[in-house]
Amino acid sequence: MSMFCPMYFRSPRGGDDVKFEEFVQFVLAQAQHGPQTMDQHWQPQCHSCLPCSVKYDFVGHFETLATDAEYVLRRIANGSDVPFPGSEVDGRNLNSRDFYANVSSRSIERLLSLYRPDYEIFGYDIPAEIRRRLPTLNQSTAFQ
Repeated sequence: MSMFCPMYFRSPRGGDDVKFEEFVQFVLAQAQHGPQTMDQHWQPQCHSCLPCSVKYDFVGHFETLATDAEYVLRRIANGSDVPFPGSEVDGRNLNSRDFYANVSSRSIERLLSLYRPDYEIFGYDIPAEIRRRLPTLNQSTAFQ
C-alpha cells in the first residue's frame, strides 16, 4: 500500500474505510511540503482565505452554519427572506474521543502546530479531548 499516494483515499467504497489515524498521517505528510501545497479541504484556512490581507466584516463557523448563513443572506438580500438549504450533520463525526484514540500524542502536537493560526484567528479553543491527551498543554498559554 502506497501510504501517501494521492489515490490512497479513493477506495472502491468511497474512502469511508480510511482510519482517522491514517488520514492524520496523510495530512501531516502533505504539510511537510508546506501548507500552501495541501488539498484545500484540509489546508489551514489562514492560507486560503488570507485573513490578514482581506478585511472581512463577518466570519462564520461551521458549528453555527445555519444561523450564520441566515444572517449573511438577510444582509445581502436587503432584509428579504432568502432560505438557506438545510443540511444534516453526520453523527459519526461528533465523538472526537473515538477519532483521536489511536492518534499518537506526537501527531496531535504536530496537528496543533499546523492549525494553531486557525485556532487563534478564528477564535476556537483546543478541544477538551486534545487537552486530555496532552496534559502538558497549559490552558492559559495555549494560544497567546
